[in-house]
Amino acid sequence: MIDKVKIGWKEYKISKEEKSSILVVDGAECYGQISYDKQMIYLRKANSEEQDKATLIHEILHGISEMYNLGLSEDIVTRLGDDFRE
Repeated sequence: MIDKVKIGWKEYKISKEEKSSILVVDGAECYGQISYDKQMIYLRKANSEEQDKATLIHEILHGISEMYNLGLSEDIVTRLGDDFRE
């Protein structure tokens, strides 16, 4: 697994995290999360290698959407991410 990725002019570090508040949204644990301010992409440590790849693509798409002010919805990001894996 890579340890960083560049999105536009920002370089995001990639970190594997144990169960933590970073990976909980609306009370549900997530496979990953991107922090635009900290320039970090967090992946759940318990993810399989395949889930890490899928989650990283998903979070990178969120980063692209934020960087270029595209306003992509969660549904669109998920659909685009699914297409990259097929």
